[in-house]
Amino acid sequence: MEIISRRQVMGIAVGALAGGALATGAAQGAAPGGEGDKPKPAGHKVENDSPYKFSMKTAPAHVYGQSSVREHKLADFPMSSTMSASLITLAEGDLREPHWHPNSDEWLFVMEGQVRMTIVDGKGQASSFECGLEDVAFTPIGFGHYVENSGSGQARVMVVHNHADFTTVNLSEWVAAGQTSVFAAVLNMPISAFANAPTKKEFIGPLDAKS
Repeated sequence: MEIISRRQVMGIAVGALAGGALATGAAQGAAPGGEGDKPKPAGHKVENDSPYKFSMKTAPAHVYGQSSVREHKLADFPMSSTMSASLITLAEGDLREPHWHPNSDEWLFVMEGQVRMTIVDGKGQASSFECGLEDVAFTPIGFGHYVENSGSGQARVMVVHNHADFTTVNLSEWVAAGQTSVFAAVLNMPISAFANAPTKKEFIGPLDAKS
């Protein structure tokens, strides 16, 4: 009886595996070792159809004079289930009105121009500072803040929130919905001073609009 060594057994096994692989490749019409005819993985998508991509530049723009905002939330970009973002363009002299976000922190990145940030914390302490190209500013959840275009020319900022459906309370909406006498009393101003108060959300407008 012939004795087969361990080395011979391993050689037979390797040969069988190689033969099977060649047969499988031939059955699929692929040349051994070739890459061009390999079948694409199941679920493969071209870039433009990818669920991981959102085109901010083609998102609908909300226009305010020469300024605008584009954004995505969960319904627009389902894959981004924990984050959302806005691309804000501020014309020279324009202001993103005072507001706050009850359910998200805000991370702001300056893509173009110069802006001035003002942030008011939970104790009423304000911090104002300039942000230039590629600077980043962070506003904690619930802190009041606003952004001014403080440079000459257009400014563009990308704002990112750590919530897929961030919410915003704008000062103009609060004033429009509130009782004028209450605001007048708190601010120690005559009711007549609110005659030109907004009746809807302003969002973006010129800094000197009421001067």
